[in-house]
Amino acid sequence: MRHILNTILIVSVVLSLSCAPVVANAMPEPVPATQTDKQKAAAQKKKEQEKAKAAKEKEKAKAAREKEKAKAAKEREKQKAAAKAQAEREKAAEERAKIAAERAEAQAKREADAKAKEEKAIRDYEKYQESIENPKTEAISYFNLGFRLGYAAMMDKINGSYMGAGTLNQSNALQQLIGGAGAGIDITYNLEYGHFLFETGLDVRFLNSTSAYGFQATRKDLTYGATYNYLFDNMRETRNMLEVGVPLMFGAQFSRYYFLLGAKVHYGLPMGYSHKGQYDIIVNDPTYLEPYGMGIYDLNGQTNTKIAFKQPDVSIAAEVGVDLDEWLQKQPDPKAKKAKLKPGQRLPFGQEHIHYRVSLFAEYGVLNTNATPAALPVEFAATSTEVQRTNTLLALNGDTKLNNLFVGAKFAIQFEVPGKKARPVPPPPSYAIYSVVDAVTNAPLEKALIETHETESGKIIMREKQIGIKGLRQKHALGSFTATVKAEGYYNTEHVFAIENVGTTEYVTIAMRPRPVLRIRVTNKETGRVVPASIQIRKSGAAEPAYNLATDSTTGATSQMLEEGPRYSLHIAQMGYDTIDLAIANIGDSLNIQLTPVKKGEVFIVKNLHFATNKTRILSISEEALQDLYMYLARNPQVRIRIIGHTDNVGKDAANQKLSEGRANAVMADLIERGISADRLQAEGRGETQPIDTNDTEEGRQNNRRVEIEIL
Repeated sequence: MRHILNTILIVSVVLSLSCAPVVANAMPEPVPATQTDKQKAAAQKKKEQEKAKAAKEKEKAKAAREKEKAKAAKEREKQKAAAKAQAEREKAAEERAKIAAERAEAQAKREADAKAKEEKAIRDYEKYQESIENPKTEAISYFNLGFRLGYAAMMDKINGSYMGAGTLNQSNALQQLIGGAGAGIDITYNLEYGHFLFETGLDVRFLNSTSAYGFQATRKDLTYGATYNYLFDNMRETRNMLEVGVPLMFGAQFSRYYFLLGAKVHYGLPMGYSHKGQYDIIVNDPTYLEPYGMGIYDLNGQTNTKIAFKQPDVSIAAEVGVDLDEWLQKQPDPKAKKAKLKPGQRLPFGQEHIHYRVSLFAEYGVLNTNATPAALPVEFAATSTEVQRTNTLLALNGDTKLNNLFVGAKFAIQFEVPGKKARPVPPPPSYAIYSVVDAVTNAPLEKALIETHETESGKIIMREKQIGIKGLRQKHALGSFTATVKAEGYYNTEHVFAIENVGTTEYVTIAMRPRPVLRIRVTNKETGRVVPASIQIRKSGAAEPAYNLATDSTTGATSQMLEEGPRYSLHIAQMGYDTIDLAIANIGDSLNIQLTPVKKGEVFIVKNLHFATNKTRILSISEEALQDLYMYLARNPQVRIRIIGHTDNVGKDAANQKLSEGRANAVMADLIERGISADRLQAEGRGETQPIDTNDTEEGRQNNRRVEIEIL
């Protein structure tokens, strides 16, 4: 091992010595140590820079990739949101389409139902009309509540005579029926079958009757033999009777009139009678040659003493009356205040089941109802000459008869019981659908006023209503009608139409002819700017304007519809401009009027400028004139003016001169206060030196009192 190592060492030395020149020639010249460090540092720095740049590029590339990735994600989100929004829109569109389809289906169903309802109404009405033309006779039941009031009488027939104390001397008897008041109430059932009527029920009546009697009674005094004659010249007997009964009446009704005939069976309830009157006593005494009187005595009669009646009391009865429904009953159409039922027409139970009647009646008792036991008309005490007691004259003897009479008026309320009778079917409504269009363009008008009346009578059917683009649907009765339509900018129009059949719809289209409009625009001829101006339009030959217009301050335009027929002229007297007088050839023209401004040195008068008498104070009625002057100066800032005051020749020259200067200064002060610069204004007074009219008349002097404007 040691031998091997020595060998390797020797070989290495030999090789190194033999190769040294070659290696020396191949190796570069050594570099100084300081230069190598700088190069290393530069290389290291460069390497670091390249590394930093690479890292930066890498970061930049990474950021770019992240950005692209975020952009792609955002784009995907956007596309996803767009797809979602599109899906939602499609879904919303489907929902809308579904809702629209449902609405259309519902509308179609409503229209179909309405049409079916209208057709059914027409069929029902036609069926009802047929039933009216070919009516079936049906029984109608009523329950009646009647009230009666009238004249009552109890007619007695006194027969026979009697003798003895208190004998009635019939040869001198007088009897007078006066009668009295009667009242009754009945609750009855009424059956109506065609024209036939039947009535029965419960009837209650109260009768009160008075009769006056005159008779003579004789009484003989058995003790002294004297005879007493009692003279009853006006004895009144009042009887009362209350009866409850059952009527059986038959009759007929024609249109509004009816009658009933039949009988009433009554049972009287215990009532009474009363007496009232006076009597004379005349004595025939044998001891005296002549009869003598004992005086007049009040009758000490009976009050509310019962009377006995026979039962029953049978009366024949008659009633003639008229239905009041057409006057008192509720009408079919509450809105038709003047509408009345036809004679004899009644509304059925469903609409109105209460009816009213008024009638005249008469009831006469055919049976004798007197059952009073026989008695003397007057009774005496044995020891007294005066009447002690009276009895009803019905008690003279068993043959006295009593018959009752009751006549008067009756008012009845009927309560109808619903039966099988068909209720009236009102006619199905007819409609008119109004639409108003322009006669030239055929376009619907946005706003119009329409009123409809009957063509023949002029009665208003539909009061004035506003109608728009959608038109107007209105219920209508049958007949001929005239619609009157008014709309701004159109001639008033009348349109006649007719609705002939129930349940129909009439489409009423009214074409309105537009009225011509005069349009005016006023501008400055030199600048082309608009001029707010006051315009007067006069009819030919008229002194006062028919129309006063003012142009818009922004557009310079105005318009007016003129009455057709007259000829018109236009007048513009605008402050600071030449006056315009122009004939209007056509009331539908469009006029573009150019006003020429007043030139430098020209003078014009300020119209409608008024001052207090002999004062410099401007009156309030001058406001419009001052405002026009101010507006002229404000619109023309380059214009300077001189304000010149003038007066008439009334007064002293110096005073007039001072007054004219003061008025010119007052106008200038007003313009300055309104905002016009004082540099643009001058004021001057010329007194009475420059008249433009005579001073001999008031009108001339008024023209001379003026304020002028001179353009500087």
